[in-house]
Formats: sequence, structure tokens, C-alpha cells
Amino acid sequence: MLRSWIWDGCLPALPVQLYQAWLLYLYTGLALRENILRVNGSDIRPWWIKHHYCAMAMALISLTWEIERGPDCAQKQRGVQLFLKWAIMQGVAMILQNRYQRQRLYTRIALGKARRMDVVWGETAGVEGQLLLLCPILFILQGFEAYVGVLLLKTALAGVISEWQVITCGILLIIMAVGNFANTVQTLATKSRVKAKIKRSRSRQELNQGSNGNSS
Repeated sequence: MLRSWIWDGCLPALPVQLYQAWLLYLYTGLALRENILRVNGSDIRPWWIKHHYCAMAMALISLTWEIERGPDCAQKQRGVQLFLKWAIMQGVAMILQNRYQRQRLYTRIALGKARRMDVVWGETAGVEGQLLLLCPILFILQGFEAYVGVLLLKTALAGVISEWQVITCGILLIIMAVGNFANTVQTLATKSRVKAKIKRSRSRQELNQGSNGNSS
């Protein structure tokens, strides 16, 4: 609405570049933090650090996009608009993940099952009811991420926006979407195996207790 009514169909350069600079700062900070956590014994998956490197590169590249106003600025800003849509959706998902991660990690620390340096995997951050909400959001985000990447490549190949930044960001988005999906599925599979193992051990303990009670 602002773009249509106030900015004559074109996004102003300064706010967009400030937001992209903020994304670069955010992912740089996350990558540094997670590297420090990993060095100190955290069990964070290596892929998430690589993901932040890709996001850092994409934010840095997006800062070089030409988004100045002009007669054809709406066409030139097509790639920027797609990138910003993905970034906003990513932000919503990160807020939800952070909420569930904090809740789950505090619970595990209180129960003595985790340390402060541990990292709760985002896909397994909550209990069963929370996972039913969080997992679909993550999969939708990953699908949208791949969709935006494909759209960026299509706009570049069709000659609408032939800048190298659009092609590179499209490839990075697809790589991140595939990597995120694969790691999410692997994490959920690991969680299922751990749950099944815990259930089997509990069943054996109950059987042993029952047999001991009968023998006495």
C-alpha cells in the first residue's frame, strides 16, 4: 500500500538497504554466536552455521542491487520485492522458533537434562502440541524459500532482471531451502528414534519391576 500510494509504485532505496544491512548484521552475529557455542561443546548441527553463512552472503549481495527510482524501477525492483517477502516470512518463523526454543530449553535446564551452552534444535523445540504448530510453519517457509529462489531465477533467465545478484540470490535460496528441509526431516527422524528408544527402555523397566514384584 505504501509503495503504491506514497512511493509511486517503487520502493525507496534507503529503507530497503538499511533492512538488508540489518539482515547482514543479524546473520553475522548468529554465525559468530553459534561457532562460539560449538567450540564450547554445543551440539548444534553444522548445517545451521552454513545456512547463516549463505544468508550473510545473500544479504551482502542484495546490498549491491540497483533499486534507485526511475522510469522502470518497478521492473528492476521485482527481485528486491521477492527477497523482502522471503525475509519477512523468515522473521516470523524465527520469532516462533525462538519462543519455543526458550521455553523448551528452560524446562530441560530445570530438569537437569541440559546445560546453558546447549542449543535446542528449532524443529524439536517444543512438546508434541507445539511441534504440530511449528513444523508446518517451517515446511511452508522452506517451500516458500525455494519458490522465491525459482522465481528469481525465472526473472533472470526471462530477461526481466538479468543482474548477477538476482541469479546468485536465487541459487542461494534454493540451496538453503533444500538444506533446511533435509535437516528438518533428519532432526524429526532422530527425535522419533529417541522417543521410541525411551519408550522401549521404560517398558523393559516396568516389566522388570513387575516380575520382581511377583517373585517377592
